[in-house]
Amino acid sequence: MRFFPRSLFFKMALSISLVLAVIFGASSYITFRIQSEQALDATRNQAIVLTRALKNTIRIGMETGHVESLMSIFHTVGALPGVEKLRVFDEEGRILYSAKISEIGKLTDELDYAVYRSPERSTPFQSAATGHRSFCMVEPIENEQKCLRCHRKDIEVLGVLDVCLSMEETEKNIEFNRTLILSFTGLAIVLTSGLTSILLRRFVSAPVAKLVRTMESVEAGKLDGRVDIRSGDELGRLGNSFNDMIRKLSEAQDELDKFHHRQLARADRLASLGEMAAGIAHEIKNPLAGIYGAAQVLSREFPEGDPKREILDEMMSLMKRLDQTLRDLLNFSRYTEPQFSPVNVNEVIEKVLFLVKQIPEGKRASVDREFDPGMPEIEADPEQIKQVFLNLVLNALQARPEGCVLTIRTHSEIPTEVPDVKIRNRFVVATVSDNGPGIAADRIGKIFQPFFTTKESGTGLGLSMTRKILDLHDGWITVASEEGKGATFSVFLPRKKL
Repeated sequence: MRFFPRSLFFKMALSISLVLAVIFGASSYITFRIQSEQALDATRNQAIVLTRALKNTIRIGMETGHVESLMSIFHTVGALPGVEKLRVFDEEGRILYSAKISEIGKLTDELDYAVYRSPERSTPFQSAATGHRSFCMVEPIENEQKCLRCHRKDIEVLGVLDVCLSMEETEKNIEFNRTLILSFTGLAIVLTSGLTSILLRRFVSAPVAKLVRTMESVEAGKLDGRVDIRSGDELGRLGNSFNDMIRKLSEAQDELDKFHHRQLARADRLASLGEMAAGIAHEIKNPLAGIYGAAQVLSREFPEGDPKREILDEMMSLMKRLDQTLRDLLNFSRYTEPQFSPVNVNEVIEKVLFLVKQIPEGKRASVDREFDPGMPEIEADPEQIKQVFLNLVLNALQARPEGCVLTIRTHSEIPTEVPDVKIRNRFVVATVSDNGPGIAADRIGKIFQPFFTTKESGTGLGLSMTRKILDLHDGWITVASEEGKGATFSVFLPRKKL
């Protein structure tokens, strides 16, 4: 198992860990804040309740005349856990009563006195004079009607009750809760991330690693490997599909190997036949020339209209046809290395059209040119490329000798409607279309085979030679035809020699 940062396992594990950290962290932070606020509210409410209760107790004691009992109450309440200050001071800030007898007669804290003098003097506030926070509250004891028996009427405030509750224990609890929450959050993140990593490795990373190893094996040419993923999830279905693909690829490879062997054997036979045909053609060509010459001499011995002369003329016509067949056979069997030079396809086609205009079929034909003006020069053998287009144009003219309509188009790159081509600007294209009878569907796959022809006088080598020349140029040819609607041949040539 590979754990480097580019691996799928590392990326997924890191992403899930970060998501868990964010979720657990946010949840823990919110929980901690809520608990802290609740603890602070509890202390604040306790300070308010204690202050109001003491104020009522002091008022009742003063009204009933039991003032001496206040000191006992102050000592008792002041000794309770968490009570930090309990005192009563007057308008000048001098302490009148206190849970600590040593404070009586002294001035109260400046903060407490300042809060009392502020407009919000009954609001709890925080003090940190003791090194920790405290919740304090100052509550004025106002001079009421019942108090006039003992106090002058012009005195507005009889005293100020000052109560401070320590938050030291609350802060310890808050800190403990913080540590506890952080510990459990960290532990939850670690455990969840670890468990997630184990599950990812078991159900994702391991199957993907098997798939990758099998793909690398297939890429190396070993088609006997299979992906062992035994699950019904997406990866399992992917593994099954990949196994089916390998199986079909292996079967196709076997068929291709068999076909390749058959083609090699056929190529060997064709090469032998070609050599034998070339030898026979050479042996026949010279005697044939002699026979043709003798027939010409004999033909002159008979006057026009003599039946014997007509027979000799027919013999010479058949010998010309045989001579053309022999020449085509020799050209087909002869390997000619292309002589590459800069060639403009538009100019080559124009030369071909000029040549065919000299024959009867060419004179009766109508030619529609749609040449790409931006056609670049390509690296090709001009004579061989001329032979390619001459073969295609002659085939079109012979398909409709009474008057063919030719449409020739050129493109400086492969059009988008041509499928399965990645780099379109590396090739130029020329198409030759006619309005002839078309090619039957059962014959369209055979027209490039040697000696296959549908014409009475054809040798069946023209299109074979055309494809052979294009193979030597690393190009190719395709045909599209529908019976009764003509045919379109497309020639693809690379701009530069590959």
